[in-house]
Amino acid sequence: MPATPVRVMSIMARKTQIFLLLITAMVVISAVWNTFPPKHDGLTIAVDNITSVALFETRWLYTSLLVFTGIFPFLFGFIPKPSFYKAMPGVFLANLPVTLLFILWDIWFTHRGVWGFSEHYTLGSGLLGLPMEECLFFIIIPLSCTFIYWSINTVVPKEPLAGMERMISGVLILFFFAVGISNWGHIYTSTTAFLAGFLLIYHMLFIPGGYRGRFYLAYLVTCIPFLIVNGILTGSFTESPVVMYHPEAIVGWRVVTVPVEDFSYSFLLLLSNITLFEWLQARRAVQ
Repeated sequence: MPATPVRVMSIMARKTQIFLLLITAMVVISAVWNTFPPKHDGLTIAVDNITSVALFETRWLYTSLLVFTGIFPFLFGFIPKPSFYKAMPGVFLANLPVTLLFILWDIWFTHRGVWGFSEHYTLGSGLLGLPMEECLFFIIIPLSCTFIYWSINTVVPKEPLAGMERMISGVLILFFFAVGISNWGHIYTSTTAFLAGFLLIYHMLFIPGGYRGRFYLAYLVTCIPFLIVNGILTGSFTESPVVMYHPEAIVGWRVVTVPVEDFSYSFLLLLSNITLFEWLQARRAVQ
């Protein structure tokens, strides 16, 4: 059935709005990045850890952590009720563009001195200064978190926050933008906050409600393993951190050793993956 002139105009208006939102986000992020000159030293190499675990003092630490995290979707993904294995092709396909963007962002921040990686806990540089483990992080962590999201959807098939989802999303947008503006000089703090806010604006404008509430619930659940994994990466149980941050790039507040910015970074990474995953699932359902 051919599109009517009204529908064509509606599609064009929608594309224009998305383009303007994207341009606005790029301008804001570029302005934030231009306020942070390159740093060639000064990464924080000592944090107040909980304890030092001798077993963790190895170059295989980051690799072992990824193997431990990534094994759960394969161990439990073939259980008949969740049947996560059926969704895995869509998970990996949705992950590809997100991984590419996050790796480019990671490379840029590494070369700008925003953060860095300890050679003591990694197998060495693999891609333009990034350890190969860091590249695999953007595949394995979203896979495991999407497995949690999928499992929660199996247990809670209906939107659990249907009556509150838009209000929660609106409050989160205001919160992220307030954080981004008030911490303009802290490049990591501001970048993650603004990007999370812009992604939520896109959701509110162009994606009907239906799974954001379930995502919020899943995100809260993922915060538990997130604190364990990121706690190890940021030095909670090692003599020094695997991932080191420049003190001027972050606001300086930590949950044990995890910078608070990592929570918005995780939110952004997971919502990006879930957004594309749900889009692919919807297209598959129509076909």
